[in-house]
Amino acid sequence: MVKKEKRINKPVTDKTIIKYHRSYRTLPGSARSFFLHFCILALPLSAIIVLFYPWISRTLCLITQSILSPFFFQDSLRIVETPYIKAIGNVSYLSLPGRFPSTLFSLVNAIICLFALAYLPNVERAKPLVIYTIMTAAIHMVSSLFFLIFPSYFPYGASEYSRLYMLQQIGIWFFVPLIMGLGIMSLPSSFGTKCFTMGVTFLYSLVFGTLRYAVFLYILSKISLIFMAILFFSLGPLIDFVYIVGIYSTHVTQLANKLREDFTIWQW
Repeated sequence: MVKKEKRINKPVTDKTIIKYHRSYRTLPGSARSFFLHFCILALPLSAIIVLFYPWISRTLCLITQSILSPFFFQDSLRIVETPYIKAIGNVSYLSLPGRFPSTLFSLVNAIICLFALAYLPNVERAKPLVIYTIMTAAIHMVSSLFFLIFPSYFPYGASEYSRLYMLQQIGIWFFVPLIMGLGIMSLPSSFGTKCFTMGVTFLYSLVFGTLRYAVFLYILSKISLIFMAILFFSLGPLIDFVYIVGIYSTHVTQLANKLREDFTIWQW
């Protein structure tokens, strides 16, 4: 006798809509729109730096001079000029005395850096910050040993660094709108949002560059020239890319949250 098998009918749970995987999502873009927005927003800001850098650099020097004047004698801070683009004008920068470190000060800094280099590799938390600190400690240790062994051969003073900083900062101000423009102009955010992001980045760069100039000159003149290396390599142009990436990330995060569920704009 053959037994009949009982069939159990399972409920049908097939989805009516199957969404594509997000790994293959792309945003639509138009080369014409990108080029138009780039020419309207990014290029004019860079052109302002090129055409008005003599006035911008002198204004920065006047602001920095007013900030630092309470800490210096009357004739210690002088605004001088250096040639840059002959057809446009010279770059202004502050001339001021620097302070060489004593042998004891150089030795103490070298010992602190040595202990930092020995201890920091064992730290497991905040690895990016640890790596950055190790790099800074290594640079500062080389600088400390140089001033400890060959102090009379150090070729730069505070005025030379001031000139280098100003020339470097003009280059940074020129490239900041171009870099940010290349990053955000292809995104499907509104024109007003792009204008706001570009304006915030440009203004932040101007303000940050001015305040950093005053702080760096105070350190080199009142504390020691021994910190010149880390001011340039660790706290110089590297920090500018940090705030550029930070502002860009904020822009992209807000845009991603806005378009997350808008499947009409995504393409696969």
